[in-house]
Amino acid sequence: MSSQSGPFIYIIFMTIFGISEKLIDFLMVDAWPISEWIEPNGGYQKYRHAVGTEVSLLFTICYLAPLFLDWIMTFHRMSIFISPIKSSKWFSDTKVVVYCTGVTILITIWLLIPYFSNCSLNFNALTSYHESACAPSRHPITLFQNNFLIYVPIVSMVVNSGILIYQKYLRNRWKSTASSISLSHVKRENEMIRQACFIGVYLSVYEILYLHMRLYPQHFENLPFELQTISYDLRLLAISSLNFFVYFVLTKSTRKIVLKSFGSVNHLHLSQSFSHSNARILH
Repeated sequence: MSSQSGPFIYIIFMTIFGISEKLIDFLMVDAWPISEWIEPNGGYQKYRHAVGTEVSLLFTICYLAPLFLDWIMTFHRMSIFISPIKSSKWFSDTKVVVYCTGVTILITIWLLIPYFSNCSLNFNALTSYHESACAPSRHPITLFQNNFLIYVPIVSMVVNSGILIYQKYLRNRWKSTASSISLSHVKRENEMIRQACFIGVYLSVYEILYLHMRLYPQHFENLPFELQTISYDLRLLAISSLNFFVYFVLTKSTRKIVLKSFGSVNHLHLSQSFSHSNARILH
């Protein structure tokens, strides 16, 4: 596997889901004031009745996919750690695309089952809660997710942290052999582990806050409105800013590409402005 294109494939998938999620956030949250402004008498409820279930489904797909893509990155890292030679076969560029696409398809099928049942979910921006069509009951798949989904990012975070700590331990122990390891290779390895670990931490914030809301709804409802709003905003922030922190703040290579691109665009605009100014002076 190419050491550079593999991580880039993950970035592409994560970016696609990140952008999609931001658009869906608008349809899911901002639709409330907009629909009420357009139709003051129950406009938001009519909107939810029309497309709320579909919007909630798309949001859940875009949220769950990065959770499990993070695990593909984790398995990738583990394979390099266990068998670097075989890892290039197990995680070639083509196979990484297949794995990521396959996970996305499986998640979509998994979520379509409750969607087509009488217990579909519909997000309510007034309560910041996914309401079930068969409330107070929920579909078995939804219940399973509510009970066990929190372990997905947490276990991933623990595994990646363990790999990172163990690698540092080995390199400190065998400094003579560590000197033969390419510094850029070590940086790429550590960078990818940090990415996977940070994704686990970040998405755990969403799950922990949502878990509190599910397990103790009365306690959550009794909290001051300001705290409920902060909790809700933190959950949205954990989703919408994920790619920015992982691939811009934490990843030097992609940060350089982005800044270089912005620099080129600004330079082009300045050049065009300068050319127009000169043209006016000459005329």
